[in-house]
Amino acid sequence: MDTILAIKKKRENQIHMPEKYTTPYPARRIHSDGRAEDTEVLLARECPVKLFLDGKPFTTLFASPLELKELAVGHLITEGILSFKEIAGVEVEGNEVYILTLKGKHLIQDESPQPAEREPEKQIFVNSDAVFDPESIFAGTAYLESDTYKLTRGTHLAALIDKKGKLAVQIVDVGRHNAVDKVVGAAFLRMIDLSQHYMLSTGRQPAYMVTKAARAGIPLVATKAMPFDSGVEAAKKANLCLVGQLRKESMLVFTNEWRVRI
Repeated sequence: MDTILAIKKKRENQIHMPEKYTTPYPARRIHSDGRAEDTEVLLARECPVKLFLDGKPFTTLFASPLELKELAVGHLITEGILSFKEIAGVEVEGNEVYILTLKGKHLIQDESPQPAEREPEKQIFVNSDAVFDPESIFAGTAYLESDTYKLTRGTHLAALIDKKGKLAVQIVDVGRHNAVDKVVGAAFLRMIDLSQHYMLSTGRQPAYMVTKAARAGIPLVATKAMPFDSGVEAAKKANLCLVGQLRKESMLVFTNEWRVRI
């Protein structure tokens, strides 16, 4: 029985049902030698997702059509709109997500070019003492590709992995920022302690991406890509360890090296 439950849980953690992330489209392939043929390819699906705060329109995101509840929660947290403790409830109706908050009042952002005005944000600092063995970070290379990516070559992935290198959450999306939002939202909904996990990302890490992770309290971000200089500087200030060019044989640690136990 324990074995069956373990297998079921593992399947729930893995990316599944790639057909729901994709849609077939006809195309004509033309070869360099002049040959041409009709074919059909799978493209990654994208849909508009409307977010409502306390019944009022807030913003529209464009994302893969699954894990919309996770997307909404994670987006509000990683953008600094809400904290985990300020979310009272989340409901999904089609492509609309309704978030009930414990805050009495929100600044509403409509779909016009005018941004919502906010008070200047304080310096973000990850309050976590987490240290990871190199082996647990190298273990993340096993989760860097999804079936959806192999089919479409058009998606990104984010995952949360614990200190033992065990996968906690793995989510795919057409946007690298959406994938990050979704794993943060999943952590909230599943009550996963982000301060004791690192985040794996297939996307490059400019300051914007690093800051999203830091706002959620994630102590280490590892990517198979190379970070931008702005990402490195943001990670330094936020007490976040930034790992780039993660491969099975090596990785580059750019900031807060003390989080990787040597």
